[in-house]
Amino acid sequence: MNDSVLERRLPVLILIAAVTLVSLFDWSLGFGSWMMVPDDVVTAWQALKTGETSGNVLQELFTTVSAAFLHADGSHLMGNMLFLWIFGVVVQELCGWKWLIGVFLITAIGGSIGQILLDVESDIPTLGASGAVMGMEGFYFGLATLRTRPEAQVWPIARPVNSTELATAAIIGVMLDFMGVIGPDMSVAYGAHIGGFITGILISLIADRFIR
Repeated sequence: MNDSVLERRLPVLILIAAVTLVSLFDWSLGFGSWMMVPDDVVTAWQALKTGETSGNVLQELFTTVSAAFLHADGSHLMGNMLFLWIFGVVVQELCGWKWLIGVFLITAIGGSIGQILLDVESDIPTLGASGAVMGMEGFYFGLATLRTRPEAQVWPIARPVNSTELATAAIIGVMLDFMGVIGPDMSVAYGAHIGGFITGILISLIADRFIR
């Protein structure tokens, strides 16, 4: 491949930049309506099933995705972007940028659904890309479990990393996440993390058919 390393990583960098910029704008301007509130989403879903498609209904459903672009503070953002970089790079190398974006968005929704199922009546807003990041880790973990994958070069690691090491890193990432190392200790959205990780594994079962 003649493309430069930067060009090959550009989709991951664009995704990270998008999440970072939205988070920065949120801290300055306040995008509170972008946060996901389980009780509000459930109400909006019930309204949608009756045929209501008002702007308010669609906006509440959209928060299952938009919440992934918001973060509580700098440490929350940096922790999520670190693991998004690591697993985003390997997912893009294996599957291409379309799978990268698709997995991020779908597992963000899966994470929101996981949080809703954990506490359907909660009126506490949730935010953060943790569900999508866990989804990216679950996606790669599923791929690596199904069959051995090619080694990947993840800067700043000096040597190519094999699939076993990356799958182990995914599990470590999950453990650190649940220990509160990534994100605020007092408000970890465990349902989002579980939902995102499981969704990622399920998507990997489909992706494996196309990337052998």
